[in-house]
Amino acid sequence: MEDNNLEQEKLIEKENLKEQVKTGEIRYRLDQRSRIRGGILQFASLLVVVLLTSILTSTFVSRKIQEDSLVIDADSSFSQMLRKSLSGFETSFYDRTRIREVYNQISVSLVGVTNDPQNFYSESYDHLYTGVVMNTEGYILVPYSAVSPEGFYVRTDRENDRIYQAELIGGDAALGLALIRVEDISLRPPKFSDSSTVKTAQSVIAMGNPFGDSDRGTVTFGVISTVNKAFPTVTADNREVKVYAIETDAKINTGNNGGVLVNMNGEVVGINSMSITEGSEQGLSAAITSNEAMSITRSLINSGEELLPFLGIFGDVVKDLDDFETGFYIQRIAPEGTADRAGLRPTDILVSIDDIPVETAASIDEYIRTRKVGDVVKIRYLRTNEVLEVEATLYGTTVD
Repeated sequence: MEDNNLEQEKLIEKENLKEQVKTGEIRYRLDQRSRIRGGILQFASLLVVVLLTSILTSTFVSRKIQEDSLVIDADSSFSQMLRKSLSGFETSFYDRTRIREVYNQISVSLVGVTNDPQNFYSESYDHLYTGVVMNTEGYILVPYSAVSPEGFYVRTDRENDRIYQAELIGGDAALGLALIRVEDISLRPPKFSDSSTVKTAQSVIAMGNPFGDSDRGTVTFGVISTVNKAFPTVTADNREVKVYAIETDAKINTGNNGGVLVNMNGEVVGINSMSITEGSEQGLSAAITSNEAMSITRSLINSGEELLPFLGIFGDVVKDLDDFETGFYIQRIAPEGTADRAGLRPTDILVSIDDIPVETAASIDEYIRTRKVGDVVKIRYLRTNEVLEVEATLYGTTVD
């Protein structure tokens, strides 16, 4: 009897245990479902908050844009500024890479010039200049300020190269250039470009090598600001004259004075001139045109003297003109000469210079010989039956 009761109690305990387990599982499942429902509600609440915030923000921004609208089209200033910035970045990246290439290419044609060879080993630019090799015969163009009774010494960039002594060939104080020569120096000149093709805003590099060591050279970069600009200067006999040169924002200083102004193709378009730069606008520099540099080089090689004034016109005398007895019919004009720079053209008829009538071809030459390079003359001429006048600065003769 007692055994039966004991078994019944055990069965009851088992049933109670099963019931407790079942109840626990149910509660666990209920708690788990509750947690899931809670998580979903929290996510839904967060999503609602985000959506509301986005709607409010977009509404505010839309109203702000409507209040202060900005139209971006192909002609807008913003679009132009953006295009300019992108273009400027691309150009700047290209230019910086190209500058190094051009300098390595040109520096072998630049030499250091001084009147004391010890200056090449100093830390100062005093009494140091850059010279430009003009041909394979040893002719070198240097600043006129380098002319000294103490003579000239030249140092090249070639490894273990000696210092050479140079002789003065001649110079032109008005242009601020002189020509020296070193025998057996065996250097090649840089490539020269026709400076009449130079355009405003064209990229240029001003470079120099005053120590005769390319690792200590000077390079500045900029653009052409003005072409064929008149600069005041003085001749060797202290007469005030004007010369025409290139103006650039590429800085010309003691480190590249006498060096070259080159385009991005590595072609020389000018010779850097600190003396001419003194008459330039603040922050701008000046360079003698490459055509002028080559012209004076040829002249000094042939004569060793300063240039003679040259009008640069070719043609014949004509008679029986309306309002004028005689005139000089221009058939051809010398490039970069006085007439060319003054704007005269073939078929123009020159009728007077400084109010002196043109009677014969010889009378033109005779009068011009009484003037000097850099003088300004008044030219009167006919163009399609219209009388025109222009003031022209006399340039030197071109010697081929």
